[in-house]
Amino acid sequence: MATQLVQDDLTLTRRKGESVSFSCGGTDQCDSGYPVVWYQKKDTETFRAILYIYIGDSPEKLYNHPQQDDFSAERNENSCSLTTENVREDHSASYYCGCWKSGSHSEK
Repeated sequence: MATQLVQDDLTLTRRKGESVSFSCGGTDQCDSGYPVVWYQKKDTETFRAILYIYIGDSPEKLYNHPQQDDFSAERNENSCSLTTENVREDHSASYYCGCWKSGSHSEK
């Protein structure tokens, strides 16, 4: 059975300079030992991975995303969040979380 991650908001409206945080629930269904990956999707572009994070660790930013240093993440047993403290116009996009589940790849 596929993992069902829960994201209430894929896109949130903020003014420049404000902070914003996206949440991802249901990560307890992800296979242990695998990270949650956060993706950015702009209207005219394909999905781009920003960072990934394991439970209790700091985020890893190995995807060479041009805005990767603008974002941070936290993860516990049941959920994960992606945050930027200083919204800029070029952050305008939808944000998705994804994880690995044996026999399937789950994204929301």
